[in-house]
Amino acid sequence: MTIQTPGTGLTAQDAEALVLACIDYRLVGKVADYLEARGLAGGYDMVSLAGGALGVVLSDDAAWAKAFWDQLAIARDLHGIQRLIAIDHRDCGACRAFVGETCAADPDKERETHVQAMTEFAEEARRRVPGLEVELLLMDLNGD
Repeated sequence: MTIQTPGTGLTAQDAEALVLACIDYRLVGKVADYLEARGLAGGYDMVSLAGGALGVVLSDDAAWAKAFWDQLAIARDLHGIQRLIAIDHRDCGACRAFVGETCAADPDKERETHVQAMTEFAEEARRRVPGLEVELLLMDLNGD
């Protein structure tokens, strides 16, 4: 059974992607604007966790990562998603919590921390869902 989503022309099984982003209130609107500008408005599932991909990989709480991987599996099963878009961001409080207070002190070190965590995240996503397209993005606080 497919369910029509009012105003979108999409059925419940037509979601294009699962988006993972940080819970940071400073980015919620900017992430939505970015996805809308890409033509994805109304066509993606959303998961928010502190730190985004960094939180899935670096959190000491195994349940945290399990919750995300379970969401990926159900998004795939229910909505047939073919793509995972992870959007981490600069000046992330979760980065400081998981890595240390100096995480964002040096922009190059901060970027490298996100690159390493997101690369590990993408490898695990592709291992769990062969053929899954994975996009990794790092957003500035201004939405770039």
